[in-house]
Amino acid sequence: MIGPRFEGKVALITGAGQGIGRQIAIDLAEEGAKVIVCDIKAEYADEVVKEIRDKNGKASSEICDVSDRAQIDELVSRVIASYGRLDIVVNNAGILIPATIEETTDKLIDDTININLKAVLWLIRAVTPVMKKAKYGKIINIASITGKNGDNTSTFVYGATKGAVMSITRSVARQLGPHGVTCNAVAPHAIMTKMMTYWDDTKKRSISDKIPVRRLGTPSDVSRAVLFLAADESSFINGEVVNINGGYYMD
Repeated sequence: MIGPRFEGKVALITGAGQGIGRQIAIDLAEEGAKVIVCDIKAEYADEVVKEIRDKNGKASSEICDVSDRAQIDELVSRVIASYGRLDIVVNNAGILIPATIEETTDKLIDDTININLKAVLWLIRAVTPVMKKAKYGKIINIASITGKNGDNTSTFVYGATKGAVMSITRSVARQLGPHGVTCNAVAPHAIMTKMMTYWDDTKKRSISDKIPVRRLGTPSDVSRAVLFLAADESSFINGEVVNINGGYYMD
């Protein structure tokens, strides 16, 4: 533990019931933040809250389907009513369903765009008045390497949404920077979560061999970067997309 960098801060993480979001929630709580664990599955969110509280951290759960704009607006209203502030928002919720171009159905396109893209727009829009009034805010979006170089292992709509998230990050950074709010993103690759179960052992070895540090990533690799972007140490970093891929993709 580095110290209470986030003491008194309120942080909302979407898709925090498992994977990268779970790790971010746990790490923020360990450094003093009051964490709202948001997920569509109550049992997942409750498990994370219990883990945080067992370590004497501060956390509560919120159930929200981020593909529903009304639920996002209600979520933010509840958070403000409960805490009176919202300092950190991590747009982490996302889906990745493997499919070839021919297999990518209209439903898959709609679901991916709603969860990976529209939800980011809606949540940022909902928290903007709160952060502008406070003259403070940290927004961190979870993008992907696929938004930079495309992807041939999942579905072409996934990379499209992540590329859009990067563009949103820059637009928000420009518009909210003058109000004391920064917006940055991270672009992970080869992070081993449940979402990546479609990679078999052969695929994992193949990818690992192509990564200069010769290993696959972990949720903690992403979380550490997110916490830096959420902390005051990064106050002069705005509109950036940080690669987290062991050197697999450099720009």
